[in-house]
Amino acid sequence: MAYNPFKLTGFTPSRTTQKRSDTWGGAVSLGPSKSVITKAITTITPGTAPSTQNGELFLWPGMSNGTGDLVQTTLESWPSNDWCGAKTGEWCIRCSLFGGFGQKDGPSAAVSGDMRVEILYELLDDGETWNQTATDLDSNTVLSTFSYKSGGFMRGYGTGTECDDSCTATIAAQTYENTVITLKEADSTFADTIATSGSATYEGLTVSGNVLTIAKINVPSMS
Repeated sequence: MAYNPFKLTGFTPSRTTQKRSDTWGGAVSLGPSKSVITKAITTITPGTAPSTQNGELFLWPGMSNGTGDLVQTTLESWPSNDWCGAKTGEWCIRCSLFGGFGQKDGPSAAVSGDMRVEILYELLDDGETWNQTATDLDSNTVLSTFSYKSGGFMRGYGTGTECDDSCTATIAAQTYENTVITLKEADSTFADTIATSGSATYEGLTVSGNVLTIAKINVPSMS
């Protein structure tokens, strides 16, 4: 899966497609599926955001069909995270969408390093609209939402640890728990497409009919 590099363009940081000097950390990805994804959910605990850094740092689970829109709720660390009200060691989070139109965003919020954030992508009954929801599980507080008609053709899903603009930062270890991907129809080969990078690992991969579950994804700390 190819994901968009990022760029600061104003008071509220936004990201556009350009060739960048980026560094990629640990990641786990799946796809393309022979079927299409109708729902994907995971819970990320991001670890403490860097207290000092250059460039920009992003953590995300993303979903795409490889050629169209990219659905991507992102935890972000910029040299200043004042734009979302985050304190030192906290992340900014927002539900976002990337495509030929550029970037579209839901509201932003601050996220602490030990917060368990559930990120849900769900295709609505019209078969066209993807709804993104980020929720603090411990307080049951919705942090960000976004909906858009991106079509029912998502075939790939993966996590990312992305360090842009030649950034320098120490990135804490992250975990993704209870990752569940639901396909429209069963695909017996989908699990075989799983790939890892940057020393990321996964455990508890199971398939039941059209549902693939990964109990835990571990992304190690990196500098």
